[in-house]
Amino acid sequence: MGKQKVDIHRSEDLMTLVLSAIVIVAVVAYFSFFYLQRKNSSEIAMKKEQVNNLVGSSVHEEILSTEKIRLSGESLTQFEETKQNYLYMINHKLPQISEHLAELVEANSHYRFFEVRRELNLLDTKLENAGKLEKETKQNLQTFKKSNLEHQKRTKELEQKYQNLRKTLLAKNFSFGPSIDKLEENLAGIEKTFDSYSQTTNLGDYVKSTEILKVLKKETALLENAIKVIPPLYRSVKNVYPEQITEIKEAYDKMSASEYGFTTDFDRKISEIQTLIATNIVNLSELELDHAKETDQKIDQEINESYDELESEIKARSEVEGKMGTFEKFVAHARKNQRELLIELDRLNQNYTFNHNEMENAKQLDEDLKVIEQELADYQEKIKDKERVVYSATKEKQAKQIEKLEAIEEKQAKIGDSVQTLWNDEQEAHEAVRQFDFDIHSMKRDLEKLNLPGLSKEYLDYFYAVNAEIDDLADKLDQVKIDMDEITKLLIDTQSDLDVLNEKTNDIIDSASLTERLLQYANRYRLRYPEIAQSSDKAYHLFNQSYDYAGSLELIATAVDKVESGAYKKIEDEYYANKTSTTSK
Repeated sequence: MGKQKVDIHRSEDLMTLVLSAIVIVAVVAYFSFFYLQRKNSSEIAMKKEQVNNLVGSSVHEEILSTEKIRLSGESLTQFEETKQNYLYMINHKLPQISEHLAELVEANSHYRFFEVRRELNLLDTKLENAGKLEKETKQNLQTFKKSNLEHQKRTKELEQKYQNLRKTLLAKNFSFGPSIDKLEENLAGIEKTFDSYSQTTNLGDYVKSTEILKVLKKETALLENAIKVIPPLYRSVKNVYPEQITEIKEAYDKMSASEYGFTTDFDRKISEIQTLIATNIVNLSELELDHAKETDQKIDQEINESYDELESEIKARSEVEGKMGTFEKFVAHARKNQRELLIELDRLNQNYTFNHNEMENAKQLDEDLKVIEQELADYQEKIKDKERVVYSATKEKQAKQIEKLEAIEEKQAKIGDSVQTLWNDEQEAHEAVRQFDFDIHSMKRDLEKLNLPGLSKEYLDYFYAVNAEIDDLADKLDQVKIDMDEITKLLIDTQSDLDVLNEKTNDIIDSASLTERLLQYANRYRLRYPEIAQSSDKAYHLFNQSYDYAGSLELIATAVDKVESGAYKKIEDEYYANKTSTTSK
């Protein structure tokens, strides 16, 4: 019984849960349907408002105001196309969208939410396209109005420009010379184009009038430029250049009469400039303005070059004549130096050999100087005969001649300095040879004072070789014509050999003197030390038989130091101290 009661309670609880779930689902479903219905209704209302705004747009008034503008041709075609597209949208497409929205209201009330959502998305695209068309229509209408205003403005501006151009041509036609006929012809063409533009604009065909406007602006700009450019060009060919040519010709004739010469054929050049002036008059008459500018620049350049050349010749003459006196003295001074140099070279060449092309270089300088002297003589002859002189060329030549003269005098001095030392060098060489002879005889006397038993063959050969060098030097210096370069080289070699001989001689004197002292000193040890006696005998043999004084000294010095350390150093110091004292006295 109790078990049955428990089962009943469980069944009741389960039923309660199920009923609660059903209620919750029902409530959620109710609110979901309500939410979707409200959302769709809101979007439908917004789209109705968009349709109403498009229908009530100000585009209608703008179309009506634009229709009042006189349009024709391509402009009218474009306007009609724009208007028809807009009216089709207002009268057909928007009513269809409104009707469709009413149907969606009914479908939404019957809970066909997914269908409504799908259709609303499709209407979004249609309304977006309708908004774009409205915006484009406004822009196109504004463009038509703006074009109208712009063309009116342009018409007034171009008319004013035309009137100004016409006044300028009438008031200043004398400033345009041969160009006036073409300018008036072009003005007439602009007037014709302007009339066509005005007619097309008045008819409202702004597309076509825009193309005419481009042509009109170009023609007007060209005429404005011509009116600006031509007067100065015409003034140049009419007044400025002819006056300048007259001035150049008068200056040229006057300077030619004053013996001026020129590199340019002025008669021919003046004729060429006059031809260019005539050509430019034709260019102006045909309105060939680019060619006229180029020709004008060429004429101006040719005239400026002519002025520059005339002025250059005047300045050059002043400079040449101003420097001529100094230049003549410079040439004379260089010639004087040259004569003295050649005389001195001839004199010295009798007694000395030239080893540095002094004579050849001097002769070349003489030839260079003769060229300058001849050029100077030619100039002086022209002045004397009143011949024409191109002073700019003479000035350039004179500058180069001065540079050449400076180089000539510098080389003259260099050659002179190089040979002037020959006599002094010879006297110094004689003195050196006398000193060499004195030195070698002094060495011989110093050796003879020692009464040595003899001298080695090596030393004697070297002694006689150095003596022969000194004799050879003396012989070369006694010749009628001597080569101081060779003698200088021999002096250097002989001095070097004499220094070596002096060292050898001093070695023999010192070695022999020290050996004799050590042999005497060693006698005190001969009886006590047999090795001393034996070394002494060998040293005597080297000294008296072989004349090897250095070897003899080394042998006895070594033996003595063995029995008495420092003995050799003591004897050596005493010897050199005594030698220095004797030499200083």
